[in-house]
Amino acid sequence: MNVNEKRSAAGNAGRLSALGPAAAAAAGAAALSAARSGADGASSVGETVPDTASPSAAGMPERRSDGAYAFLDEAREIEFYRRDLPTPWMNYLSNGTFHMMLSHAGGGVAFYKSPQIWRITRYRFFHLPTDRSGPYLYIQETDRGSGSDAGSAADLNRASAEYWCPTNEPSFTRPDAWKSAHGMGYTRFEAAKGGISARTVYFVGPEENSLIWNLNLTNDGPEEKTLNVYAYAEFGMMEFMRELQWQCYNKHQVSVTHAEGGVLLYRYGVENQPKPEETPLVYFAADVPLTGYDGDRDAFIGSYRSESNPLAIERGGCTNSTLLGGDPCGALQMTVTLAPGETKEINVFLGTAPDEAEALLAVERSRQKDFAARSFAGLRENWDDYLGAWNCELPDPEAQRMLNVWNPYQAQRNFLFSRNISFYATGTFRGVGFRDTAQDVLAVVPHDIEAAKDKLRLLLGQQYADGHVNHYFFPHEGWDPVTSVHSDDHLWTALAVWDLIAESGDASFLAEQIPYYDGGEGSVYEHLRRAIDFTEDHLGANGFPLMLRSDWNDQLFRVCREGRGESIWTAMQFGTALLKMIDLAPMAGGGEDAERYRKLYDDQQKRVNEAGWDGKWFRRAVMDDGRFLGTDEHDQAKLWLNAQTWSVLSGMADGEKGRIAMDSVRDMLDTELGIKKLHPPIVDFPSAEDPLTNYNPGTGENGAVFCHANTWAIIAECMLGRGDLAYKYYRQLIPSVAMDKAGIERYRAEPYVYASNLFGPDSDKFGLANVSWLTGTAAWMYVAATQHILGVRASLEGLRIDPCIPPEWEGYTVSRRFRGALYEIEVRNESGEGRVVKEVFVGGERLEGNQLPIYAPGETVRVEVVL
Repeated sequence: MNVNEKRSAAGNAGRLSALGPAAAAAAGAAALSAARSGADGASSVGETVPDTASPSAAGMPERRSDGAYAFLDEAREIEFYRRDLPTPWMNYLSNGTFHMMLSHAGGGVAFYKSPQIWRITRYRFFHLPTDRSGPYLYIQETDRGSGSDAGSAADLNRASAEYWCPTNEPSFTRPDAWKSAHGMGYTRFEAAKGGISARTVYFVGPEENSLIWNLNLTNDGPEEKTLNVYAYAEFGMMEFMRELQWQCYNKHQVSVTHAEGGVLLYRYGVENQPKPEETPLVYFAADVPLTGYDGDRDAFIGSYRSESNPLAIERGGCTNSTLLGGDPCGALQMTVTLAPGETKEINVFLGTAPDEAEALLAVERSRQKDFAARSFAGLRENWDDYLGAWNCELPDPEAQRMLNVWNPYQAQRNFLFSRNISFYATGTFRGVGFRDTAQDVLAVVPHDIEAAKDKLRLLLGQQYADGHVNHYFFPHEGWDPVTSVHSDDHLWTALAVWDLIAESGDASFLAEQIPYYDGGEGSVYEHLRRAIDFTEDHLGANGFPLMLRSDWNDQLFRVCREGRGESIWTAMQFGTALLKMIDLAPMAGGGEDAERYRKLYDDQQKRVNEAGWDGKWFRRAVMDDGRFLGTDEHDQAKLWLNAQTWSVLSGMADGEKGRIAMDSVRDMLDTELGIKKLHPPIVDFPSAEDPLTNYNPGTGENGAVFCHANTWAIIAECMLGRGDLAYKYYRQLIPSVAMDKAGIERYRAEPYVYASNLFGPDSDKFGLANVSWLTGTAAWMYVAATQHILGVRASLEGLRIDPCIPPEWEGYTVSRRFRGALYEIEVRNESGEGRVVKEVFVGGERLEGNQLPIYAPGETVRVEVVL
């Protein structure tokens, strides 16, 4: 490296370490708007990403957890400074049809609609090296170590050090400076080496079903540079499980061909596909001319190599291979010449289309000079609108960040993907979980009513005429559903439909006709009524709902294998659904049902308080042999979190029992990193030969901090009026807070989205977060914080204000979109107690009570609330 190159590299390293959220903007809008190849001055993606002010006084983002990351709140981003984070920290890029799960280091998997049958690229779950493969870009200077005749070992060794990746991974040669960031529906990489700066933004726009790779290259050196740029994706064989089982035959039936205009086309055409008529053609193209290409993975990577050292790159060029059987890939080689100070833009498109003609048309549209910038602007506009439904300013910036950005973002991705595919879940078997998705709806209703309605229609279509539902199902794949019958599944939709109607103010949805899974149809209300009837028809000897296959706690299938086990927790959930149905019945012309539902509720409440009460807490279940589970007489699994929280949520706990039960939770289950699901953990209960669970103590269902279940403790404490405890339970599970307390190597999962659970104190890995992203924690944390702590929640009559905040808070503000109007709410905690609304002023006039009137769409309403 000459002196100028060293200076340039040092300058890049210093500049990149100090950059804000967008390298393009930080480098200067003029530099990025100039010189897009063939664009004649068209705007770039970089220009649509604002250069936001960083939060620290020095103008630099405040780095967290040993300098590994920083939040850029105004840009709604999190920025990463380590490629070797403890696990791949993921993002989901999606337009609702085409999806990409992408890590901070560039690994990930693309799929069309379904990761089960239309998985476009390969991702090697649980294998080493970690986080492979991904949509990779390689940059190589052509004046050193290039040329197809550079075949000697010395040439190859020399050339191998002369290419690198903007994602940092997977090349052995690392950039001189690097960072990445996740934003709302996009992931960005910024890197520099040898006088070249690269900025890449990956995103899926609203216009085409494709992953757009937007690359901007800048020559920071004093001399002209010519680069080979390679874009690479390893294609999967669509049906993931079938590929694992039958790849030796499947690979005979796939092809990668080269179409005129520099487009690679990947076809998967294997017999007995689930839906061959819907299987897409995959295209791979760029908006600049190609120097070469490869469709054969062996030709591009070489033998006994990996994505870290592709043979084609080390030899200076692709081989122009196609593939009629074998292991497919897409590799595009492009040559770029940059004058000193010049920036050029390249866009790569990995997409799907129904046939070749449509694929070529999609590429043609994508090559329009403003396509990438227009698509990115559309993506940002969609998220601005979605997140515009809620905004708050709080005394706690970490809670504010979660509630304004990351929690609703995660909840929407849960709503989209259910529990299907993540770094932890391989996307092979789950499909759409009924109970999971019904809960996910709760967090989406305030942001997108129509999407929530569509999802409820989908769910109710999985209900049988007798009222029970399929446990999970496969709307894209067409596979048979999982038909195990659980005591809780069918009851969740009553909560979601109530929320939908409270948000919209329109009860007509109750009359909409939805088919039953086994034939015939009924109104939405009839579906809900039959769910209630099913539970009423399946009560056990003690009068509690039969456990059936299990309830929300799946491991409890072992207490009811003989069909006699009963769930006391489901009795509480049943009671919660009955309260919702008492409200809904008159709206649907079923006023006589409301009286019956009240009697059912009263009956279950009496049983919960008599047979379900253990003295200091509520019991969890009745086992097949008639013994109660969750009693002080046992030395294991004495206390179960859910039975205590839902005794309050359902309103069933008589007198002081709810408070006493939640005191037991505080005293026996709470830890420095959240509330355990049960205590003590199970080792050999009820017998060593047949323990209740095979989970190790402190993991999963056996004494872990089950974050999803913690959300209900937050709500329960709010209902009890104990804002200090409610907020303690909420704040200690904010992911970045938990990571700071546990340490990054102990916590491991993402600090910006919730995990399903943390290993508990009975584990040797206390604090390990796992099964992140796709978890019911996201929806319920959002409900707990927005509707109960901050107390701004929809009711059938309008918007209700009922906070339960920490006593030390002086106040907060909320901007809430509701039925088309915008409510600007300021809450002042003048009493210092943090709850009980004393006065409400709307537009300066005092209002009786805490129920806000309904205003016309488009109005902005200013509300002052005094506690």
